[in-house]
Amino acid sequence: MAEHSEQRQALTAILFSNVGHSFSHMFTVLYATAVLYLPKVFDMPYGELLGLSSLGLVLFGVAALPAGWLGDRWSQIGMMVIFFLGVGAGAIVVGLAEGPSGLFIGLTLIGLFASIYHPVGIAWVVAWAKKQGMTLGINGVFGNVGSAIAPVFVGLMIDYVTWRAAFIIPGALSIMAGAGLLFVWRAGWIKDVTKDRASTGAPDSSAFVRVFIVLTITMACTGFVYTGLTNTMPKLMEMGLSAAMASSYTEIGVFVGIVSGVASLSSIFGGWMADRYSARAIYIVFWVLQIPLLFVIVSLSDYTLLVAILLVLSFMLAFAAAENMLVAHYTPFRWRAVAYGAKFVLALGVGGLTVHLAGWLFDKDGDFGTLFALFGGAAILAAAAAFLLPGTRPQVAVAAGAD
Repeated sequence: MAEHSEQRQALTAILFSNVGHSFSHMFTVLYATAVLYLPKVFDMPYGELLGLSSLGLVLFGVAALPAGWLGDRWSQIGMMVIFFLGVGAGAIVVGLAEGPSGLFIGLTLIGLFASIYHPVGIAWVVAWAKKQGMTLGINGVFGNVGSAIAPVFVGLMIDYVTWRAAFIIPGALSIMAGAGLLFVWRAGWIKDVTKDRASTGAPDSSAFVRVFIVLTITMACTGFVYTGLTNTMPKLMEMGLSAAMASSYTEIGVFVGIVSGVASLSSIFGGWMADRYSARAIYIVFWVLQIPLLFVIVSLSDYTLLVAILLVLSFMLAFAAAENMLVAHYTPFRWRAVAYGAKFVLALGVGGLTVHLAGWLFDKDGDFGTLFALFGGAAILAAAAAFLLPGTRPQVAVAAGAD
């Protein structure tokens, strides 16, 4: 009976965590496609409107640290309830906005509450997983499915309903999910845990300082490139795809969604590798593969542009599970969510500044050439830093059974 209860709680936690990962990525990129249409609604330039999301995306990272602290000290489940309710409310504010101030407030609320997911939701799923690498890989797929659905959904709403529905409908769904999680928590069907379900042994403190110095560099580079790419991808495709390939917001959204969805499959491959190979090798290989693509991507068009974006996204997602396992391996359980919070302060906070930079550079230059040259430089820095990671993979004892 106890084993059955544990299994039920594990499945419930992983389900809500995976849905939360989809929502965290979906809600934070809805605006990237909607903003293609909004200049004609609010009579403002694209770059200025894009910049309205900058503070929210900065908070998406910066607020992760206090969110992780509350997850460790209060309740991971309680924080996830707040996450669902908060991002839903923020999205509805955006959908009801009558001007740039309303957009700014709603987007800032989305970023603030979305910051809860990565430090708390990932620590939650790691604690319940038996095979941590593969479970994180599957969790990564859910996150990127959210990124894939968002542009398609926004395009459909703009072309056939109203841009406001692109925010109000997901907002209502997130509030419903939060209410559902609150119900099962109060009913006692799921509880917070104080140790990992899988036996991982004591944290390895021998290389703690070295690992976290390296992760500081690589995660900042990840946030810079990944957030920049995902938020400029719709505009890249609007500019780089011919009218024969994409002539409406729905078609642009479909291409963005297909690329994001296919790239998400690399998260599973990355999770499989993370259970078998060192994070050092995984990091080096997938950062190096990105470098030439980032320097040429803005000069490509049509199918070559789509393939290049797909490869860059796939390479970035392939090392996410290894990165999260490194954090778990070198951090005591009671500080786990705080450690993930620190990680995402860098990865997502830097990314929020990138969006502001991207909007400014686009309005200044009329393209993203300078931005992607900076992305290429960041990839070189991250690959070089990865050589300093420990060469052996974390030894995680894997228990048999469902994830």
